[in-house]
Amino acid sequence: MNILAFIIGIAVSILIIVHFKKTRLESSKFAYSFLLFTFPFYYFVFAVYGNDYAVIPSEFLGGLVFFSIAILSLRFSDFYKFNFLALGYILHGIYDVTHHMFFINAGTPVWWPEFCGVIDIILGLYLVILAFKLRVKLA
Repeated sequence: MNILAFIIGIAVSILIIVHFKKTRLESSKFAYSFLLFTFPFYYFVFAVYGNDYAVIPSEFLGGLVFFSIAILSLRFSDFYKFNFLALGYILHGIYDVTHHMFFINAGTPVWWPEFCGVIDIILGLYLVILAFKLRVKLA
C-alpha cells in the first residue's frame, strides 16, 4: 500500500470539498455529477500514455456505469441526487482499488488506486452526510 498516495488523496479530497463549499459549487446542480463524469477519462488518458490502446474499449465499458450515474443523478432532487452520486463515488473507489483484477492498463500509475480510491470514498461519504443534512434542513 502506498501510504503517501493515500495521505495526498485525503488532502485532495478535503481541498475539493472546501473548494466546492467556498465557491458554492456544492449547491450547483452539476458540480458533483460533472466531477464523477470525468473520473473514467483518467483511465483513457493512462491507456494512451501507456500506449495500451487495446484496453480503451474495456475502460469505456467500465466507465459507462459512472457516466450513467452522473447523468441520471441530474434527474433527482438533491437528497436522492447526493445519495445516488455517493453510490457512484464509492463504487468508483472500489473500482479503482480492484481495477487490476478486471484488466491491466499499462499506463495506470502504481500509486493511483490508493490516491483516487480514497478521494472517491471520502467524497462519497461526504455526499451521504450532505444529503442527510439537506433532508433534516428541509424537514
